[in-house]
Amino acid sequence: MSIIFKQAALLPGLVLITLLLSSFTSKAEPYLAYKNNLKCMACHVNPDGGGQRNNFGRAFGQTILPAKTNSFDSNKLAQLTQYLTIGSDARFNANAQKDKNELTSKSFEVSSVLLYANIVFADTGLSFYIDEQIAPGSALNREAWAMMSFASGNLLKVGKMFLPYGIRIEDDGAFIRQVTGMNFDNGDNGIEYTVNYQRSAINLFMANGTSQLINDDDNFLYGIRAEHLFSDYRLGTSLVFNNNEQQTKMFNLYSGATWGNFTLLAEVDLITFKPINNVSSAQIKQLITFVEIDYQWQKGLNFKITAEYFDPDQDIDENQQTRYSFVTEYTPIANVQLRLGLRTKEDIPQKPSQSYDLIFLQSHFYF
Repeated sequence: MSIIFKQAALLPGLVLITLLLSSFTSKAEPYLAYKNNLKCMACHVNPDGGGQRNNFGRAFGQTILPAKTNSFDSNKLAQLTQYLTIGSDARFNANAQKDKNELTSKSFEVSSVLLYANIVFADTGLSFYIDEQIAPGSALNREAWAMMSFASGNLLKVGKMFLPYGIRIEDDGAFIRQVTGMNFDNGDNGIEYTVNYQRSAINLFMANGTSQLINDDDNFLYGIRAEHLFSDYRLGTSLVFNNNEQQTKMFNLYSGATWGNFTLLAEVDLITFKPINNVSSAQIKQLITFVEIDYQWQKGLNFKITAEYFDPDQDIDENQQTRYSFVTEYTPIANVQLRLGLRTKEDIPQKPSQSYDLIFLQSHFYF
């Protein structure tokens, strides 16, 4: 991680510029739900987590998360009418990266600016939700679905959605999000039925399968995720079968636990698929592991350590990839968060550009 220390001199300038950017956004941070032993639907309009916050989620982000609260009421901003609420997430980054070829890159970027809208039809259980990315580039629809909430607590969702799979961490670059294709850049058209019973939830879903590279829309992706919350930990599992040319199967086990001010998240994924145009019947087997430890040192200040492992083919030796991160998250006041991260990734020697050290600064605003 020598680049991290060599680039340390850049930090004052990057901090200043990042603060001046006065930014926006936050995606889902599952450790918050795990730490407080809540389902994702406790804070989000989307029961599977991520995207627009509900009244409780906005109150949490305004009074519990930051080091200092203020008199600003984000609920008044979000609640346009009795039936229509809006929300926003946006993110600006400053990066400095150096790979094994000694190539250095420094950049500022608008990672994403998102707008949400949710319409609730009173006394019907029906709602309509839109998640739209307006930057960078041209507008892009991420989610657009209708949902029916039944008196039993069960839910039926149809439209374009992020499929429920494993731990929905906010970092789409993580192996468990990038390799599986189950990330915030990859909405899919389909249907989902959720069974909610006390502290358990089961998601059943069927979709086109756009999370994979090949799909002819005549064969579908089928999946199930089940999760149960215990007193101070939770256990979950997901199973996905994509009936495409590759016959992709994905299975994971995940868990989260709390101990004092520490929160632990862990996930293990197994993926099997048959390469396209492979004349043999052999399948490629992949293994992914993810561990995250969060420590809330004081109100508004959280430290995050992650360790990741990816084996792209278990029949080939010494082709594994690893990624380690240390992130400081500081929420000085409601609706504003600053993040400083150090990250190192190691790939095989034959791919020096894929092995790098990275420093990033991020600021975001949310409501």
